Amino acid sequence: MITISKKIEYSVIILKYLALKHGERVSLARASRILKLPYRFMSQVMVSLKENKIVESREGKHGGYSLVKGWEEKSLYDLVEALGENKRIVECLAHKGGCSREEKCQIKGIWSSLEEKMLANLKEIRLVEVTK
Repeated sequence: MITISKKIEYSVIILKYLALKHGERVSLARASRILKLPYRFMSQVMVSLKENKIVESREGKHGGYSLVKGWEEKSLYDLVEALGENKRIVECLAHKGGCSREEKCQIKGIWSSLEEKMLANLKEIRLVEVTK
């Protein structure tokens, strides 16, 4: 089964929440409580999103997280990249020589084609579309 990781799932949830705030800074502790997301885990996720210029943060009394200007142009692929998630649908596509059956494999082409289509779709879908 191909699954979406909790990192990606929770990221989309918090990005949608931030999008609804229209630039207002939001405390991660408060957002985690409201959205019922694990605070410690989300702290790590938000660091990745900040480093990859999807969100920004400010400390202090009026601090918190908000979406960066231009976040709407980022794609689901950018999100997956930002979180360091594996984009391979099968292990053998991750690196050459990763399978003892590689030379005689009759299905690697199928997996490769499917993966190419999936990655192309991830690149086409903008974050703004999944946060509506």
